[in-house]
Amino acid sequence: MASDGTIDSELFVLNDLWPGVPNLRRGVPEGGFTGAGHHNVTEAVGLALGYRLGDKIQVRNVTLGKAGLSRFIYLKLTAQDANVLAARHIVALHSNATPYEVTNDAAVDLAAQLGPVAVGISAMTTGNCGWFWCDGVCPEDFVAALGGLYATLNPGTVAIGSITRADGTASATYGDFVFDVRNAVGEAYAGFALAADTDGA
Repeated sequence: MASDGTIDSELFVLNDLWPGVPNLRRGVPEGGFTGAGHHNVTEAVGLALGYRLGDKIQVRNVTLGKAGLSRFIYLKLTAQDANVLAARHIVALHSNATPYEVTNDAAVDLAAQLGPVAVGISAMTTGNCGWFWCDGVCPEDFVAALGGLYATLNPGTVAIGSITRADGTASATYGDFVFDVRNAVGEAYAGFALAADTDGA
């Protein structure tokens, strides 16, 4: 089905389904979450800096209208679609069923509409590790590229309430995955929409 609905970054919050809690003593990484020393690096480099897969950092957005808590999680991009990962691409668990390994390619995800989700914050190289947004309000104060429109399955598929991810029409802007209404108990509770989506992705 076509992915031609959108919802603004300020009109939904993500729900963290990844195990573990953030280390509240750990601050923003050097150079920010997209800093070259720790983001989009091999796992060995991340480990040398003290970042392990599954680590979480919590921050507080303070900009009026976007204020609130957000979380980032350290994950490995195991595979990606021909539409290379970019900021605002939703990622899901990879079909190799290894915790903390993700993809933005619907052909190799673990299971449609199941499992935790996160959002890419920049382009990354396949096989590298880096930070992903996984909970709370959109952390635009920390990664400006996360602000803007996110795709929904079709106009009218997202209303105020629980949302999940679904396979959409792949695009360089949005990737393979989009948001959809959560209409079955077994579907992952990826977040909560504060408004309905609109036409025009």
